[in-house]
Amino acid sequence: MNTFRTEEEQLDAIKRWWRENGISTAVGVVLALGAVFGWRGWQDHQQNRAAEASAVFQQLLEADAAYQRDGTRKLAALELADTLRDDFAGHSYAHFATLMKAKYAAQDGNFGEAETLLQSVLDDAPNQAVAQQVKVRLAQLSVAQQQYDQALTHLQGLEEGGYAPQAAEIRGDIKLAQGDSAGALEAYTEARRLSAESEIPTDNPVLEMKINDLRTQRSGSPDADQQGA
Repeated sequence: MNTFRTEEEQLDAIKRWWRENGISTAVGVVLALGAVFGWRGWQDHQQNRAAEASAVFQQLLEADAAYQRDGTRKLAALELADTLRDDFAGHSYAHFATLMKAKYAAQDGNFGEAETLLQSVLDDAPNQAVAQQVKVRLAQLSVAQQQYDQALTHLQGLEEGGYAPQAAEIRGDIKLAQGDSAGALEAYTEARRLSAESEIPTDNPVLEMKINDLRTQRSGSPDADQQGA
C-alpha cells in the first residue's frame, strides 16, 4: 500500500480513485441491492399467487362437494377450474383443476375429452405424485373402454409407491374382465396388502367386496372343490 506524505496527497488519491472507480462501484451496489430486493419481491409475488390459487381451489372443492352431494354447483365448479387453469397455468393447483374437469368429463361419458385433459397434465411435466395419479386415472379410463393393453401400459412403473395399491386393484379389474378370476383375486389381495403396508393405510370397502365376492364364487366352483379334495 502506498505511503502518503501529507493528508493532501491522501485526499487527492481518494479523489482519483473515486473518479476512476466510484461510478462502477455505485452501480455495483445498486445492482446488488436491486437483486436482493428484486428476489424478495419475486418471492412475495409467488407467495401471494400461491395464496390466491389456494383460495380459488378451496372454492372449487366446496363446489365439487356440493355437486357430488346433490348435483348442484357443477357450473360453478367448472368455472373455478377454468380460472385455475387459465390464471395459474403450470401451478399444481392448475393440474388439480384439470383432474377435476377430467373427472366430470368421465362421469358424463366423454372419455375422449377426459383422456385429453389428463394427457395435458402429463405434458406439463407435473411432480411425481400428480403424474402417478394421472396415470392411474388414464388406466381407469382405458378399462372403462375395454382397452386393457393400454391400461396396463399406463400402469407401468406404478408397482411401488403411493399409488401401488390402486394400480394393483386396476390390474385385478383387468384380469376379472378377461375372465381370469384367480388372477383377479391374487391382484386384489396384493392391493389390500400394499394398502395395509403403506404410510397412510386406508380402508377400501369396494376392494373388500371384490375379494369376498371372488372368494365366495371360487369356494362354490367345481374347480375349487377338486382343489380341496
